[in-house]
Amino acid sequence: MLAHNAQVTRNIAAIRSDVDAAKSQEDLIALVQRVEQHKGPLDYSDNWYRFFCAISLFFALLPIAFELGLVVPDFVMQILSGALRYSVVWYPMLVLATLTRYFEDKGKRLPIPGPIWGRMLLMAAVGAGLNLIPQWPYWYWDLYFDSLASFLGFWYPSSGFAAHNGVVGVLMLFWLRGRMKWRNKLSDNIFLKDALFNNNLEAVPFEGKKLAKELEASFREFKRGNDLREIQSLYKSTYQGDIHQFDYQLYRFHYVIKRTETTTDANGKTTTRTVRDHYYRHGVLLDFPFASDMSIASDFGIKRRGERYKSASNAFNRQYRVYAKEPMTAARLLSPAIEEKLTVFAQGLKKPVLEFSNQGRLCVAVTDDLLAVKRVHGLDNPKAFAEELAGHTELKQMKQMLGLVHEMMRYSDNNFKVSA
Repeated sequence: MLAHNAQVTRNIAAIRSDVDAAKSQEDLIALVQRVEQHKGPLDYSDNWYRFFCAISLFFALLPIAFELGLVVPDFVMQILSGALRYSVVWYPMLVLATLTRYFEDKGKRLPIPGPIWGRMLLMAAVGAGLNLIPQWPYWYWDLYFDSLASFLGFWYPSSGFAAHNGVVGVLMLFWLRGRMKWRNKLSDNIFLKDALFNNNLEAVPFEGKKLAKELEASFREFKRGNDLREIQSLYKSTYQGDIHQFDYQLYRFHYVIKRTETTTDANGKTTTRTVRDHYYRHGVLLDFPFASDMSIASDFGIKRRGERYKSASNAFNRQYRVYAKEPMTAARLLSPAIEEKLTVFAQGLKKPVLEFSNQGRLCVAVTDDLLAVKRVHGLDNPKAFAEELAGHTELKQMKQMLGLVHEMMRYSDNNFKVSA
């Protein structure tokens, strides 16, 4: 029979699998309703891990408390000193008991019958038995904790013990928080998938780094960063306007700027480290036959190709810089009505860029996340969450972007007809 936490892990994995397999809004609503009536356990029993985390953080923060001037009675100091001195006995017991519990939660148990606490006690006894090895105190204090303290620039093995527990305690704190809040992330995934269904967006298979390199050949928008460049998500859909209909792809682009950072401490020691800053851009890709080889950019950080074009509108010029291989192309596209709409667009979204390739393709990109959706409810309240999913989630910023593209097509089409 699986341990309680192993059952919880299996049940959550089954729910995640159902989310991935959902093909419609109705599937998602039915899934949430099943969660409401779920018979198996869905909450982890992590009291033991919380106890271990609390002990780790206590001994990690204790030296800091003393440095800050914490005053405690003598008998308390004796207890704390004794606990630290005899950690060579109790700490291996605690670690082995915790590891036994962890592996059992993963479905890997010792081949010993009986309840889980019996196997934990057995491994705790093994931890205590390590002290029967004459070299154990040396391995414990000198070989590990003293070496760790020296590596970190401290003098005493107890500092190494504190640093070790600080790392373990913080890692466990984040791990426990993730286990306790698993409904939040899964609720976000469900709500996002519902938004994709509502807006007829279908995931497209792709290779992230390869696609980014292909797009970079056509658009300078993707020539950002000096390290990693990748497309992280890609969806396709069709926009149906009053006059024009067009297919488009919605993407999320991730790029990294790598730099070196040099710092000097109080002793004059200089340290250099590599820092990677992560950035994201979001946008749409589509065919646009009315212009080519030009860019309209409110993000001035990338060098553009072509000749600079300036509009008669000061408001537009403050928002955008326009470059075109043929200035007449920009003049024909940027009618006063389009310039006004672009100006309003730049006031609502961050750093918009419209780039027209020489293959008749258009990329419209912004810093805002076009798939950012906020839910009110989640799997912690399945009934209300199901009712929320039954409504329509509108992607307002994406709608605004597609509406701008449609207006550009409409005015460009009229200009073309007039010229003809």
